[in-house]
Amino acid sequence: MIDMHTHILPQIDDGAKDVEKAKELLLLEEAQGVSEIVFTPHYYGQKRSLEQFLQQRDKAAKALEAHILPTLKYRLGAEVHITGVNDPSDEKLCTLAIDGTRYVLMELPFTGRWNKSLFARIESFIADTGYFPIIAHAERYERFRNNPLLINELVKKGCLIQLNTHAFLRKRTQRFAFALLKHGLVHCLGTDTHDTENRAPDYLAAKSTIIDAGYQQAWEAIQLNMRRVLNGEVVRVRYTPLHKFLRWYF
Repeated sequence: MIDMHTHILPQIDDGAKDVEKAKELLLLEEAQGVSEIVFTPHYYGQKRSLEQFLQQRDKAAKALEAHILPTLKYRLGAEVHITGVNDPSDEKLCTLAIDGTRYVLMELPFTGRWNKSLFARIESFIADTGYFPIIAHAERYERFRNNPLLINELVKKGCLIQLNTHAFLRKRTQRFAFALLKHGLVHCLGTDTHDTENRAPDYLAAKSTIIDAGYQQAWEAIQLNMRRVLNGEVVRVRYTPLHKFLRWYF
């Protein structure tokens, strides 16, 4: 299994506070059957330069490298916060793609309006660079939950959708997560783990919940999509548009 979204690298963001905490998270990942991890520390362009971020990321990876279990593979990436304006630049976004791929894990704004400039920014990034966004933790955005047509629009442009594993375990997001799954709109999974107390890896519980609900084939398709991303392929997905009426998704 592949974990596409983690905050395990020590002392670089709000994730693992030191190497020992990072080691604990790696042990939990391995115990749940995860075989490959993408390290995706937060990148906010306003807080530090790209050069500073890459230096800190490399330093954190080297500090942890000796403690990574032989059964685990890893890639470096980033969770890049994007706004509707040209920040970060296309050049920075490409530099922060997951190693060996043409995909960037992107976090959209949680506050403020999502106007046309945000979607125009994403569309121009794809057209100008040939790189593609993976939209991080899609279940967390109220705008998506209220208007899933926005997700359809992004996938049509070439984006992939990542859900956190706990989306399938929490009452607030479970119905939305399964609606996306049913429509072929979940392409990547990540634990978004930060620590062992409040945001521990829960990959195995999510797997059991999804398969027990009758979505074994969808689970396998997600794992295949992630493998293809890490193999350097451009992934084209089949999906059916998701709609919402009142409280119901269809």
